[in-house]
Amino acid sequence: MRILIVDDSPFIIKQIEGIIKSMEMKCDIFAAENGEKAIEMVSQNEFDLVLLDIVLPDINGLEVLKFIRRVKDYGEVFVIVMTSLESDEVLEESFNRGANDFIRKPIKPIELSSRLRAIVRMKNYQYLYKMSLEDLKEKNSQLIELTAKLKQTQDFLVQSEKMSAIGQLAAGVAHEINNPLGFVITNIEVLQKYFDKIVDIVNRYNEFIQILNDPKTQVSSIGNLINEVEDLKKKYRIEFILEDIPQLLKETQEGLQRVSQIVQSLKRFARSGLENKKTFEDLNDIIEETLLIARNELKYDVEVIKEYGENCHAYVNRGEIGQVVLNILMNAAQAIKGQQNRTEKGHIYIKTWRDSEYVYCSIKDDGPGIKRIYLSRIFEPFFTTKDVGQGTGLGLSISYDIIVNKHGGSIWAESEEGKGANFIFKIPVNVRMAEKNED
Repeated sequence: MRILIVDDSPFIIKQIEGIIKSMEMKCDIFAAENGEKAIEMVSQNEFDLVLLDIVLPDINGLEVLKFIRRVKDYGEVFVIVMTSLESDEVLEESFNRGANDFIRKPIKPIELSSRLRAIVRMKNYQYLYKMSLEDLKEKNSQLIELTAKLKQTQDFLVQSEKMSAIGQLAAGVAHEINNPLGFVITNIEVLQKYFDKIVDIVNRYNEFIQILNDPKTQVSSIGNLINEVEDLKKKYRIEFILEDIPQLLKETQEGLQRVSQIVQSLKRFARSGLENKKTFEDLNDIIEETLLIARNELKYDVEVIKEYGENCHAYVNRGEIGQVVLNILMNAAQAIKGQQNRTEKGHIYIKTWRDSEYVYCSIKDDGPGIKRIYLSRIFEPFFTTKDVGQGTGLGLSISYDIIVNKHGGSIWAESEEGKGANFIFKIPVNVRMAEKNED
């Protein structure tokens, strides 16, 4: 500890030095006989404690105190004012200017030593507090870094689960794309043949026109050309071709539009979660888009029955809500397919509705249901009742995180074993309410 004694009396300085040394304190003692010297020493050195006389020959002790507090914080340097004055106003002004304590002259050794011990204890507490604060700051910095890494890991898991879902659907999606593409290719081949025949007819008509324009052409030759063209029209079935082309073009356009819809849906589904951006979306559209992606996975074993409510719009991340719907649909479809004695198609009932605060979605199936002992655990990470290799156990926990933590909504399941399962989620309509619920 570094102590500065400020007093114009050499006797008092010696007295205080003696008291401090008798306490066997580990400290360095410095002295200033006037205010100017005290200010100079405080400016150039670090002190833990200043014992400051109020009455000094040059600069008033209160002015020295004012300077100390201008350059040193209240808890950084302790100041004990010393005075023989009986004035309460002087003491009040001392504390107003930043004194920590006071002692009256003549100085009593027991009084000074008691105050010094109290200051030493306080300094030790300050040091421990400072060390604890530094340690806490370091741990907080580590925690922030760890939280950022965990967030990156979580985002990676969400995206990986999404890619896993797309991978499971890949064969079905390819089939859904190949069907219209095959139809388009066949139609284009037919249109190419039609085109060749039409070109042949047009060429004959051009020849006919050239002959007509030739003054040497005989009437009998014209008649023969007309007969040839008519025979060619019948041979090529031109009337049928002209009727068939609009239908072929319409079917080709519809096939290409379906392929485009599937590709765009996959693209949005794969990328949307990467951007933490919410837009005003129709929940019914998101469900339809998800059903388009999952169509081949569902159509052979499941009949989907839809009941859409009106005006089911909310501020959402489109891809994330699509992932929730897909997770629930795939679980329902797999549960239905897993029923060994089932001979008829299963059913998935999708219903949406809204009230003044939330939009709701219910996805209900008539599969085997969920055992009561599992119902409270289905949203836990890595919990699954499927065989090893059949699932990660992340789908529903990610769905919970998306609905509850990222959209400020709720998700829950209702089920009785043997009577199917019903998953319901709700999302706030108002973006402010969603942000409030997230907090």
